[in-house]
Amino acid sequence: MYRMRKTQSYKLDERIAKTSVDQKQYVYVLLVRYPDRFSRFYRFLSQSKYSHASIGISDSDWTFFSFVLKGFRTELPRKHPTFKTKEIPCELYRVEVSTEKYIQAKAILEEHVKRSHHYKFSYLGLLFCYMRIKLHLKDRYFCSHFVSEVLDQIQAVPLTKQSSFYLPDDFMSMSGLELYYTGNLSRLVNPQATALSYA
Repeated sequence: MYRMRKTQSYKLDERIAKTSVDQKQYVYVLLVRYPDRFSRFYRFLSQSKYSHASIGISDSDWTFFSFVLKGFRTELPRKHPTFKTKEIPCELYRVEVSTEKYIQAKAILEEHVKRSHHYKFSYLGLLFCYMRIKLHLKDRYFCSHFVSEVLDQIQAVPLTKQSSFYLPDDFMSMSGLELYYTGNLSRLVNPQATALSYA
C-alpha cells in the first residue's frame, strides 16, 4: 500500500529553486489526454481537450490520486509516462496553500488510500454531471468530481458550481489555479529533461 513519506528524493516542485525562506507548499492538478478508446470516446462526445484529472501534493513523490473505471487509484506517471509508447499530452496546475490546508489535503488523500477498496467509479454521477442534475452517491466519484471536491474541502480555490459538475477541462479556467507546465507527460516527469514548456 502506498504511504506518503516526510522526505522524498524528488518532489513535484523540486524544479523550483528553493531558499531558506521559500518553503511554499502546493496542491497540484494534473490533466491528461490518454489515447485509449474510452478517452477518445469521451472527448468525442464532450468536445474536451483532456479526458482525465488527478490531484497530488508537493511531497507525494510524483504520485497522483484519482478515480478511473476500476475505482480509486494512486497513479505513478513517472513509471508510466507514455501509453503503449504513445505520448500523453498534459497540463499541470498548482495552487499554493497554507500549512493547515496542506496537512488537511494530505490527510484526505491518505484516508482515501486507506479506504480505497470502499470507493467505486460513478457512472451515474458522470451522466448526471452532463445533465447538470445534482446526485450524491456515497463513496462514488469520477475523476474531476473527486479532484474538485478535495479542492473544495480544503478551500484551496473557490468553486463556482457543485463539485459533481466539474469535468477535466473546467480546471483550465478555474480561478486560483496556476498553469505550471504544458506539454507531454514524459518530459514533465523526467528529471533529466531539458527545455520544458513551463508556463
